[in-house]
Amino acid sequence: MSAPIFDLHSLPAMPAALLRAALPFGKTRGTTLPAMTLRAHGCRASPVLLERYRAACGFDADGFLPLTYPQVLVTPLHLGLLGLPDFPYSVLGTVHVRNRIQQHRRLPDTAALTVSCRFDGLREVPAGQEFDLLTRVEAEDSGELLWQAVSTLLRRHAVKKDAEAPRKAPPPVDARFASSRPAPWAIPADTGRRYARASGDYNPIHLTGLSAKPFGFPRAIAHGMWTLARCVAELGEVAHADALALECEFKKPLFLPSRVTFQTARESAGVAFRVMSEDGKPHLMGRLG
Repeated sequence: MSAPIFDLHSLPAMPAALLRAALPFGKTRGTTLPAMTLRAHGCRASPVLLERYRAACGFDADGFLPLTYPQVLVTPLHLGLLGLPDFPYSVLGTVHVRNRIQQHRRLPDTAALTVSCRFDGLREVPAGQEFDLLTRVEAEDSGELLWQAVSTLLRRHAVKKDAEAPRKAPPPVDARFASSRPAPWAIPADTGRRYARASGDYNPIHLTGLSAKPFGFPRAIAHGMWTLARCVAELGEVAHADALALECEFKKPLFLPSRVTFQTARESAGVAFRVMSEDGKPHLMGRLG
């Protein structure tokens, strides 16, 4: 039986949606995900917020939404699902580990859109429980599917660190990037706050060192979707095609401020890219094709 659809005439207010998702009170602590689709009609990008997003991530204004922007637009719906009473976790401590986007046609930045999302695929993995958020963006007038995404989140097991456990082996050298010229990026301390003003996502781990410390981070960390968007902006015209597939894995947290390197490698059906720390560990690995 298909999941029931709850229709909204507008997107939920972001601050309230974030608060409901973050607070653990009223959660059922069950073991299943709510079987519901949230859908909002007549959604449009705010010109003010879109301008901030372009400035924060490095996109030019060209009359179309950046490839990653629909995910920002639909974030209030994601939080609406995560804030349902029968969603068994708090959003704080739930980690975004992978993202896959498929764009079927570029979206004009003034388009009226219908957006929807639902849960899928709760599963056990060694680190905890993974699940997916499935998102669809359609043209409001015709119902044409324009953009869709799968966001994979992880709720980690509460496991104490073993001081005597062997350290993980360093990742193998990725030969694809052997001839790639690294582009240095200096990422300023206010990156998380600038992204929050554009996206409405004021998760405290991204704002300041003071607000991040109660959640176990010595400094604020960059939002993973900011890092991905910054990569897409850096790729330039290759990200301006109509039909595109973008996938990434979020690896090591990117503390603010930081110096990192961005690299690309041409492949037969697209371009691979990565963001690396100064000590040679990946923050993000991705591919656009």
